[in-house]
Amino acid sequence: MKKIVFLMIFVLIFSISCAKKAEKPQTEAESEMIMPEGGSVLETQPSSATQAPVTPAVTKDVLTSPIPAATVTVPGKPTAEDIQKALKGAGLYSGSIDGKIGPKTKKAIEEFQSKNGLTADGKVGPKTWEKLKSYLTQDASAVTGNFQ
Repeated sequence: MKKIVFLMIFVLIFSISCAKKAEKPQTEAESEMIMPEGGSVLETQPSSATQAPVTPAVTKDVLTSPIPAATVTVPGKPTAEDIQKALKGAGLYSGSIDGKIGPKTKKAIEEFQSKNGLTADGKVGPKTWEKLKSYLTQDASAVTGNFQ
């Protein structure tokens, strides 16, 4: 019981102390003081040139507008359009380049993986993309069927 009373008194004193510090306005000299790890107070030199803070012009529209999926490219990670273009270049995909990994695209990925000695899971991971990306710029009519 004594411990609980002591703890409550300690919390009360601490919160009053914090409230007083929050009410006390900081003077200009205090705002320029830096407390290093050693515990002594160092004062900073006031800057000779006063610079206005730079505020970027950001509107609400910029913050809330959606980013199109096709424009977000992570280095080394292909977009769905890149995958479809490469599969088309490899002669395995004849659907439209719509940026959606649907059943036709997934089937083409699995076929590409099978023909290239990869695990045919229908997912384009780093190993699959490493082999598939060489077909990204190829025309489907130029493919001879050699996938190795």
